[in-house]
Amino acid sequence: MRSGSRRVAADLFGATALVAVAYLAACGGKSPTSPSSPSPSPDPGVTLPSLESMMADKTVGSAAAPITMIEYSSLSCSHCADFHSQTLPQIKSNYIDPGQVRLIYRDYPLDDGVTLAASMVARCSGDRFFTVIDLLYRSQAAWSRSSNAASALKSAVAQSGMTGAEVDACLARTDLRLAIQAMRTQGAANYGVWATPTFIINGQKHEGAIPYSAFASIFQDLLK
Repeated sequence: MRSGSRRVAADLFGATALVAVAYLAACGGKSPTSPSSPSPSPDPGVTLPSLESMMADKTVGSAAAPITMIEYSSLSCSHCADFHSQTLPQIKSNYIDPGQVRLIYRDYPLDDGVTLAASMVARCSGDRFFTVIDLLYRSQAAWSRSSNAASALKSAVAQSGMTGAEVDACLARTDLRLAIQAMRTQGAANYGVWATPTFIINGQKHEGAIPYSAFASIFQDLLK
């Protein structure tokens, strides 16, 4: 093999290996075993946002941005937490804030127990949504392993101003639970989502723990 051909082959191998690593570094496949969903006793005096408002797209960035990135994420997924704490701040600074990328966050809970409950709490938080998911990702190890999910979730989101009564009322909402499950089903049907995080960038699917440099390369290609 010529030296040039060897270099091309090596480059292709390296790119394939990077994709393979990102693909494997994802949460999902079979849903993990989880505690049963909490069954709170809601305070009838608590008012939550409408279901329509709770299930509306949660977005960051300009609606006029040339790139739309849909994120399917599970609040109990460690790779999703890493994306939000390490990669997203760079994307926000370099692409979202300048108006080039718009992020749409969608729930893909990997179980119907505590993770689905966490998604419900975030959806109930109204304008505090991104503050709440940030708190849930940062305290993931505590609430996702707790034997008392409702209590752990209350502690996790208290800093956002959500009260225990709001959390209880939220977790009692069967319509919200079903709507989030439907969002997950639609993600699988429309885009073939099966693991998290999964990103749909201008219609193209990208899976797993993708480094910032790979996102930047994708964005730059789309902005040409």
